[in-house]
Amino acid sequence: MRNIAALLIFMTSFNSFAHELVEQFPEMISVATNDGETIVEYCPDNTCEVVKAVGPVDAMEIQDFAYLYLFTSSPYNYLKEFQQGTRSGRTGAVLDRYSYGCPQVSAQEAARCVLGRLGAKYEIQVEFVRYDEGERNVGSVDAF
Repeated sequence: MRNIAALLIFMTSFNSFAHELVEQFPEMISVATNDGETIVEYCPDNTCEVVKAVGPVDAMEIQDFAYLYLFTSSPYNYLKEFQQGTRSGRTGAVLDRYSYGCPQVSAQEAARCVLGRLGAKYEIQVEFVRYDEGERNVGSVDAF
C-alpha cells in the first residue's frame, strides 16, 4: 500500500511539471531527443506536424515553439477553436515567458514574435508527415 501511495505522489508531481503543449493536447504530443535532435510531434490522426531542432537546445523552448506554431500557423481544422483563443490560460503562460522581448499587443502578434526569436536562436524545421499505406511521407513546411 505504501508503494502505491508513493507511486501516486510521484505521478502527481511529474504531471504538475508537464508543458502546456502536453496539457493542451494530451495523447497527441510526443517529445523525444535522438542523435542530437529534439523532436516534437503533434499527431491528431494519421498525419503529424513535426518540429525538429538540431544541436544543443532548451527542450522547453522547442516545446514553446511547437505550441505557438500550432496556435498561429498550423492548417489543421482540429485547431481552429484553439487558434481563435486569447492570451489567457496556457497560451498566456507560454507568452509570459517571452514578454521581455516581444510586445504583448495581441496573442497572435506576440506568438509570431516569439516564433521569430526562437527560430533565429535555433535551427528549427517544421515538417508535415502523413502515413499512407504503411509508408511515412515527409514534406517541409514554411514555419513562420
